[in-house]
Amino acid sequence: MMTTMTTMTTATTAERQRRGAVMRGNRRAVNRRTMRAMATGAEENATSASSAGKKTPTTVEYQRQQAKMMVKYFKEKQYDQAVEEAQVFGFTAKNEIGNGRAVMMGLAIGMLTELATGVNFIDQIKLTISVLGIADIYD
Repeated sequence: MMTTMTTMTTATTAERQRRGAVMRGNRRAVNRRTMRAMATGAEENATSASSAGKKTPTTVEYQRQQAKMMVKYFKEKQYDQAVEEAQVFGFTAKNEIGNGRAVMMGLAIGMLTELATGVNFIDQIKLTISVLGIADIYD
């Protein structure tokens, strides 16, 4: 009974830490804390069994408790992944990969155009701005 109460207290503390971390947007801390809380609960159960000097049998209730903890952990993990994938704006991995590819393509086109025409990259930009009528900066 004592270990069950301690595990519940640990889970409650871990839950409070998880909520605070989610509010701050720190998903990695959530996963680390959740795993740490699960490991702490398992260690407490193992130490209480070993301290008694007897090998306690695994009960159905203990298995249910562990299964519920695993289900809860994987649901939180799935939720965190869905939130991360649903983010459209900002510095996300998808956005940065797209931006990087566009920049590489633009630089490659600029260098190939410079090779073909002999006009350097800065003058190409000035010429484009002047031709489009945005500003008259090319002489």
